[in-house]
Amino acid sequence: MGKKAALLLSVLLLAGLGLYFSGDFRQNKSGEILPSGSFAGEARRAKELLAELPGTLDAEKLRLCFRGEELACDRKTNIWYLPSDMETDGWEAGSFTDLYGNAEILPLLDYTALDKRAVISEGRQIPLLVWDAKEENCALVYVVFTGLPVVRIETDADVDLDTVFAGKIVFYESCGGADWTKSSAFQAHERGQTTRAYPKKGYRLNLISVTSAGIVNENAQSVLGMRESDSWIFYAIYSDGTKIRDKFNIELWNEFGAGNTPYPAHFGTHMEYAELVVNGEYRGLYGILEPVDSTQLSISEQEYLYKRTTGRELLSEVFDETEPEEYLSALGMEIKGKDGSGSRRDWKCFRDFVRLCEEEDGIFSRETEKLLNMRNAADMWLYLQMIYGEDNIYKNMFFAFKKEQDGYRLYFVPWDVDLTWGNVYTEEEEELYVVYAPERADRYLEWPFMDRVLALDIGGLRTVVSERWKELRQTSLSDTHMEELLDRFENQVQASGAFRRDAVRWPDSHHDGNYEGIRDFMAARMNYLDKMMENISYER
Repeated sequence: MGKKAALLLSVLLLAGLGLYFSGDFRQNKSGEILPSGSFAGEARRAKELLAELPGTLDAEKLRLCFRGEELACDRKTNIWYLPSDMETDGWEAGSFTDLYGNAEILPLLDYTALDKRAVISEGRQIPLLVWDAKEENCALVYVVFTGLPVVRIETDADVDLDTVFAGKIVFYESCGGADWTKSSAFQAHERGQTTRAYPKKGYRLNLISVTSAGIVNENAQSVLGMRESDSWIFYAIYSDGTKIRDKFNIELWNEFGAGNTPYPAHFGTHMEYAELVVNGEYRGLYGILEPVDSTQLSISEQEYLYKRTTGRELLSEVFDETEPEEYLSALGMEIKGKDGSGSRRDWKCFRDFVRLCEEEDGIFSRETEKLLNMRNAADMWLYLQMIYGEDNIYKNMFFAFKKEQDGYRLYFVPWDVDLTWGNVYTEEEEELYVVYAPERADRYLEWPFMDRVLALDIGGLRTVVSERWKELRQTSLSDTHMEELLDRFENQVQASGAFRRDAVRWPDSHHDGNYEGIRDFMAARMNYLDKMMENISYER
């Protein structure tokens, strides 16, 4: 059976089992807050029942709901995960119930009398009594209130072995909202290069719907406040010991670079944190990202989007000797939205770019000035210099060729920005291929293409980057603002309790929490760049 057929069969089986649907009923109005002591009576009754009844109820059959929505559960520990707003003091109103109505759920502890933020940040397990009046027995289960969204995946695959699978997915946002869950069928495959060797896997997941006739359609949805899309990236955040580098860098680029183009499109991505539970197993902290694709960048049929995936040398003769379907292995390049590898015609824009890089200075200067959008080029150069994005020079970058009146214009879009702010690549597997190198903070980051553009001062780029840096240092890249962003994202992963849970689940991954290392590197790096911008000659 082929992969697509197997995926379709999995989806249809899950549909037949009724896994597409969550409860349609709601309990309590959204936004309602419980006063302290709301469950005092229920807690007393639960303690009485616990003392009277045998603990023989099988909790494996329980499907715990809150406000009518079935929650994600780690079956090994009988812990259910409920996302709550960790920025507010009041507990969201709602009752815990059994999906099938076979048991009553009572809190053994009146958590509304507890400090909500402390309960969330400490990952405190709140005990619940499951009571079956007919069978006259009970069991203990637990709920953890997390400050992050939760994602639940159900599939008949073994995600530790199967690289392609399908099933049902539910996204849970803060439980106080009106529409706090979204669900869909999906197809997915494992993704990543170096990260494929890690036990915690990353995925690309496509939301789908299936008709009664078995026809599979895309099912684009907006999840976690991001754009409407049928395709989502699940990033495992395994090797970054702080868990915030990608989020921090993405937000920095979004503030000054992603919108600084002539187009009403977002030349970047967005990422939101979530905790993932798969087939009743807690899988830890993930970053869910919008894909950088033709939709994101408004790429038309006459325009092209390429991604540099691995750091292989780009030579025009290799393009001439190789077929497009081999470009990924021979050149580390892939094309988006052109049925996999595209045709030679589809690759013309990028082939011309590679040839241009091999030209003598006169032709290079004349043609590069036509090719680049200088604002975008300046932003990308400043961005990579600032974060010391060594891993983004020869890979992890998108090249978007937009068709304009005088020909094609090239725009750069960053991707996968975890090896930054002092973290650099190492070949040491036991270090998860990452080492912290603070000495890079006052070192120039070489980017041969842009170094040449700056050395020749094409399009007056030296002045462009100098003036842009001065502007940004007063706004998006001011010391105060960058520190505020760092604090915000550190708080997200720490105060939510997710960092601690992820460290327990994946003890062999990096969880050093070296936020001071980022701050020290950032201070030294910004000071270095401030001085460099005072005399930007680029005679290197």
